[in-house]
Amino acid sequence: HHAAILGCRMSISSDIQSDAAPLVEMCDKLRPIGVHSMRDVTRGGLATVLYELAMSSGYEFVLDQESIPVSPGVRDFAGLLGLDPLYMGNEGKMVAIVSQDDADAVLEAIRSSRYGENAAVIGTVKASAHPGLTLKTPIGGLRALGPLEGEGLPRIC
Repeated sequence: HHAAILGCRMSISSDIQSDAAPLVEMCDKLRPIGVHSMRDVTRGGLATVLYELAMSSGYEFVLDQESIPVSPGVRDFAGLLGLDPLYMGNEGKMVAIVSQDDADAVLEAIRSSRYGENAAVIGTVKASAHPGLTLKTPIGGLRALGPLEGEGLPRIC
């Protein structure tokens, strides 16, 4: 959504479509399964939301960069403008923190929803003396992620 809005505002022609979508069907399907926490990733993007969850829970969240579904068009658009897709707002996306035992059932439920076909398990949560958010890069490096500072896209809608 962030890329679609920003592209329009900057008159950058692309095939990027907004991902704005209702999350209610996905949420309803998750009710019987058991979810520890859920958040939409509109404000501050995925990294900010997961950082806030990690800090408030006292756990370390480790993301696998290769598992995060980002379309090639959005990845290229973000790269062109020097933006990090992890901090871009998404109006129709959410994260769900679930037990490892429930991960497959949650993934199946979300993928069976109208707007959840690209859902993925993108990381793990583990006990740690140092809560926070870490990204495992494709070459095996680890990158500490914090919250978005400032405004990523003021008045997104």
